[in-house]
Amino acid sequence: MKQGQFDTVFSISDRLVGGQHPCFIIAEAGISHFGDIQKALKLVDVAVSAKADAVKFQIFKSTELISKQSQDWIERLSSREMSIDDYAKVKEYADSKGILFFLTAHDVPSLHETKKLDLPCYKIGSGEVGNPSFFKEVGRIGKPVIFSTGMYEEPDIFLALDSLQSVGCREVGLLHCVTSYPTPVQDINLSKLTLLESMFEGPVGYSDHAETWDIAASSVLLGAKIIEKHITLERDIPNAQDWKVSCMPDELIEFVASVRRLEQSLGSASAGLSDNEKDSIVWARKSIVAANPINEGQVIKKNDLTFKRPGTGIVPAKLGTIVGRVAAHHIGVDEIIQPEMYK
Repeated sequence: MKQGQFDTVFSISDRLVGGQHPCFIIAEAGISHFGDIQKALKLVDVAVSAKADAVKFQIFKSTELISKQSQDWIERLSSREMSIDDYAKVKEYADSKGILFFLTAHDVPSLHETKKLDLPCYKIGSGEVGNPSFFKEVGRIGKPVIFSTGMYEEPDIFLALDSLQSVGCREVGLLHCVTSYPTPVQDINLSKLTLLESMFEGPVGYSDHAETWDIAASSVLLGAKIIEKHITLERDIPNAQDWKVSCMPDELIEFVASVRRLEQSLGSASAGLSDNEKDSIVWARKSIVAANPINEGQVIKKNDLTFKRPGTGIVPAKLGTIVGRVAAHHIGVDEIIQPEMYK
């Protein structure tokens, strides 16, 4: 049974998400700016150049996110913080470039600060598993919510959905995710998209932590309506892990283009022919042709006929409608049989 009452299609700004609408592609910049606003602006440019639908960053205060008992982590992440004022400038730049901008907030104070930016939607990271109060805080803002399910088991997913529903949040996207940097191919389990679709009526998708981008792109073939892929400006960064699962600028271009090609290839379940395939009938399909000379008045036998291209005559499946008929006039070898040639 599917959980709750959630919208099957909803809008993020001017983008419709879910149903038969194009996959919503998020370029996840995260903290790949390393606290440098100029790098953040360049990451926006990367997403724009690749024609992603949105660029997303992460906001947090290290001392709010991490206990002082893990001082090493506080020190590691504090230099990668950006203030809400910095992100306001990045959002203004993204707006000027025509790309959607939004954030993942990792602590409640940072979440409340994001309200100043009037974001089009919110992303909740996998780290909030088992944290229903945070889901409610996000849901109360009244914007669409997308959340990742890395480290989640089924009860955790239902708890998160119940929490959002309890505060009136119906516009929700649910992403399969594996919290491992990078995720070994054998652990990715894209088939879980099918499970999520059986549990949830809203759009499902995939947040990718693989080293390559091809698996993320292929998720659209399994029904992903939202795909999130990390991006970076550089590799081999000490004390960092996101770069291991990120697209460089040229790779992101290939990734987005591949998603668009793959979703076009899905087409529909119709058994009808495309216009291009109809054009191919002329040269690719076979017709019934004369294997021997057939004289006027002669009864046409099976061995008088064979099948050859082009497909401008009678299809081989209708051979039985010709055998036993009388030739209306002389038919030469290799002539394509037409209805007026027999009676």
